[in-house]
Order: sequence, then C-alpha cells, then structure tokens
Amino acid sequence: MSHPAKTEDEDYGVPKDMQDGAIDEEGWVRWRMLASMVTEDEIRRLEQSCGLPVPVPPLYRAYLSTRYVMNVYLRFDGFVIGLPDLPSDRPLRDLQDLWVAWKPLIAEGYIPFATYEDDAGPVCWDIRKPYGAHDYAVVWFDHELLVHNEWPSREQLEDWAVPLFPSFRDMLTPLASSHDS
Repeated sequence: MSHPAKTEDEDYGVPKDMQDGAIDEEGWVRWRMLASMVTEDEIRRLEQSCGLPVPVPPLYRAYLSTRYVMNVYLRFDGFVIGLPDLPSDRPLRDLQDLWVAWKPLIAEGYIPFATYEDDAGPVCWDIRKPYGAHDYAVVWFDHELLVHNEWPSREQLEDWAVPLFPSFRDMLTPLASSHDS
C-alpha cells in the first residue's frame, strides 16, 4: 500500500493526511484509508458535468463516497481492474479525468469506471445492456482499437467490446465471497 508522496498541489501523490509513516528515499510512502467526505451532490454534479446519461450504479456510488483510497486493484482470474484513486484532497479527479478522456465512449452508451490491467484500456458499463435496476453489463476496450482519427460507430464499438461481467454487482460478488472465508 505504497504510492508516491504528494510533492506539489497539482500532482497525483498521496496527500499528507493519508500518509502513513515516513516518505522513503525514492519518494514513496505508505498510505491509509480515511473516511470520505464525498457527497451525493458532488457525485451527481460530476455525472452531469461530464454528460453521463444515467447515474452510476449504487455500489460504485458507495465506493466513491465511503473511503479515500489509493491503488485499488481488483484481481480476477487472468486480469486486473484498477479503480480510480480517491485521494482526500481531490477525490473525484481521477474519475473526472477518465470521463473526460473517454467522452466519445459515453456518447455511445459506454461509461468508463476503471482501467484494465496496466492502463490497457477503459472498463465500462454498457448502459444499453441494463441488468436489473441501475446496473449494467461490464465490458473492456483495448485502448489501441480506440486510437483513430475518426471515432468508431456504436456498431463498431459493440464488436470491440470485450464482455467481462453481466453487471457491476456480479463483478464484485466473487471478491466479496473470497473475503468471507
């Protein structure tokens, strides 16, 4: 649970209040979770400012508003999904950056919420494939397919979307059950 320490106001390092111990000789420091102060209104404003056509699933909203965290990687059989960092000083910045970077995906019904492996591409909810109330199929796009002069159509994106889970809840279920034992 180490990450580079914050050295300037605008960098993406661990804020002072989240640092747990001394900064090492390479500038890294252990971090600790803190209770989040992110509100429902802040999440809703970010959704609206980034043009999300639907609210994020309730479980993701809980992730955004429960704890300040860094380096959250969900390990599955054969791949890893990285959730955005939620540092105490700018908790929604990484998510906002993700939504701004992949705005054309949002326009086509894919809402990015994480990254696949080592930034190999966005992991998204496909809002055109709902699963229950306020949940959606989870897909991944290889970022190399998305780098074009002309943005692909929804039909092309459907061909490129790699299905990962039928829903966000289903994505989290094996993780929760692995902690029960």
